[in-house]
Amino acid sequence: MTKQDLKDAKFKEHVDAVEKHKALLEKLHLDSNTHLDEVSNSLQRLALTLEEYLKVIGIP
Repeated sequence: MTKQDLKDAKFKEHVDAVEKHKALLEKLHLDSNTHLDEVSNSLQRLALTLEEYLKVIGIP
C-alpha cells in the first residue's frame, strides 16, 4: 500500500465516522431514547479516526 493509498483509506475511514456520528446525533435529536453510551462510543471513534488520519498526513 502506497502512502497515498494509506492517506486515502484513513481519510475515508474518518469521513465514514463523521457521517455515522452525524446520523446518530440526528437520531438523538429526533428520538431521545438513543443511549448516550452509543453517542459516546461514536464520538470516541470519530476522535480515533481523526487522530489516525492526522498522523498519516504528518500532523503529530
